[in-house]
Formats: sequence, C-alpha cells, structure tokens
Amino acid sequence: MPNILIRLEQPDQAVEFVQAISKCAYDADLKYGSRMVDAKSLLGVLSLAISRTVELILHTDEECLGLKKELIRFCV
Repeated sequence: MPNILIRLEQPDQAVEFVQAISKCAYDADLKYGSRMVDAKSLLGVLSLAISRTVELILHTDEECLGLKKELIRFCV
C-alpha cells in the first residue's frame, strides 16, 4: 500500500486518528523528516503530527480500503 500524507490540526483529531488506526492488525508509523513514531501511540502522534503534514506508513500488503475510507478526513 502506498504511503499516505496526513494532517492533524487539533488534538481531538489526533485522538480520532489513533482510535481509527488502532483497529488495524498491522503496524503503522508516522514520519516527519527523520523522526518516526508509532501511529497507534497517542503521545507519539501528539508530539509529532499536530499542525504538520506527516507521512503515514502502513506495514502491510493489504489494500486497506476500509481504513482509507475512515482516514479520508485526515488526508492531504
């Protein structure tokens, strides 16, 4: 699956994002420059992704169509 650009403007969006991504059985990371955090970690997401465009990296070969629909509101 290609990586997805995500932008979270408010802390409540970070909470919604982590709740959505935590439902997935595979690992996911957020990357900004050379920094990378676990996308399922609220503290990591809050420290890295608020008011920045970050790259969501999904570690799976699946298409993840359901996840894409759920995360569409955060995509850039």
